[in-house]
Amino acid sequence: MSEFLEKSIITISSILITTILGNLFKVNNLGLFYVAITCVIITNVDFDQLIESAKSRGIGTIVGGIIGVIFAYIPIAILIKLIIGEIIILYFCEKKLKIPSAIASVVFLIIIYKITPEAPYLYGLKRIIDTFSGIIITVIVTYLVKAFNSSW
Repeated sequence: MSEFLEKSIITISSILITTILGNLFKVNNLGLFYVAITCVIITNVDFDQLIESAKSRGIGTIVGGIIGVIFAYIPIAILIKLIIGEIIILYFCEKKLKIPSAIASVVFLIIIYKITPEAPYLYGLKRIIDTFSGIIITVIVTYLVKAFNSSW
């Protein structure tokens, strides 16, 4: 099977399973969207790269969610929150954890800019759950596709 076909099957299957399970468990469209984004972003036909990408995505979401929630409840000017929060995220992700900081920054910014009417802690928790749901689904689908492909 070609790499293109394999990646297409993994991506589409992950999104379909996400949608079916989301509808079954009455997950709203925003939650489904975030799970599906994770499926698309981390999909890789190389299983080791998939795991590395999943780890970075999961840890980045946790870091951004935690820092965003903490700063959302600190009564200081938004500009100060943005500067200090981004410095912490960049340093912690890039220097300490050696992972890309983009996902952490996005989650942090959504919380700080109050893009959603939800309480910051609730939004952060939901994004962490959505991200790890997408990771689990994509890893399982990739494993199954790889197993099927190698048996042929």
